Amino acid sequence: MAKLRKWRSLLARELPSTSLIAYPLVVFILGHLLFDWIGIPFAQHVLEEAESALAGANPNQAISDGHVWAATAHLYLLVSLFVLVALSRWMWTRIRGRLAFAYLAIAGFLIALGIAYLINVDISDRPIKAIFLFTYRSLRVDMELVISPILAFIGNTLTAINLLGVVVPAVLCAFGPLIVREPIGAWTEKELMIRVRDARMLAVLASLFLVAGVLHMYAWMSWAPQLLNKEGLLTVVGSVAFYWGSVFTMMLAALYFPILLVLQDRAEAVMEAQQVPLMERDDWLQQRGLSVRLANQLPQVIGILAPLIAAPAGKFLANLSLLVPK
Repeated sequence: MAKLRKWRSLLARELPSTSLIAYPLVVFILGHLLFDWIGIPFAQHVLEEAESALAGANPNQAISDGHVWAATAHLYLLVSLFVLVALSRWMWTRIRGRLAFAYLAIAGFLIALGIAYLINVDISDRPIKAIFLFTYRSLRVDMELVISPILAFIGNTLTAINLLGVVVPAVLCAFGPLIVREPIGAWTEKELMIRVRDARMLAVLASLFLVAGVLHMYAWMSWAPQLLNKEGLLTVVGSVAFYWGSVFTMMLAALYFPILLVLQDRAEAVMEAQQVPLMERDDWLQQRGLSVRLANQLPQVIGILAPLIAAPAGKFLANLSLLVPK
């Protein structure tokens, strides 16, 4: 009976913070559902185009674009591993023992759901699968590539990237609520400052990962128009990258701002304890990075918008091969 009461107490303590997971997950799910609808003509069009190449295709340009894709894949893999290591080290400094494994179990559950979703996408040929198949089928148009081991290598690399695309967001969502978890003692100004620092760190890590994802997506899909000599397809590539950049930006906002608002609410108790006058409380929050005003959160807002900005920036990245010395 005592053990049951202990678990109920633990659940009551942890549930309010872990419920913040729902916000970015709702944005993620809604983003995929909308793409299932608006992505149908995209999938049909690009997969039809990927079956044949126009005459006059430049193999040298296609090879250069392949190197640009490989560079973004390398960046994505490195950033993903860095984010996972950083988040794991941070988590173990905040909680230990059974509670740490409870949060790891939450991350594992989210990862399992994500992998199940990837399997469903692969089986049901949903529109998002065309992002992968578009360039992959374009590569198969070249008979020299078909008989070389490079296609298998590309496929394995993309499998690793897709898996990391599930693992890293799951860990971010699972560990993020630790920032607003009730401390062992009372909320203090020092504790608030630590949590604000952690929230900013989480936002930076998430932004780095999502920007790397958008850049990789753009470079991967931009490879196909060069392979097929169909430059007009770049418009479709840009629109898809912009869509997912906007979804990732909204996911970041849905992760960071609820955490900030909870910390701001906790700051009320601290200000009461310090007897901060009501007229000075807005300044008190601003000085500690807890105000939701744009001027106070400008670096974080830029980081949140970074995935959206990365979409048009991807066009420049995809054209880097033009800068190679001739």
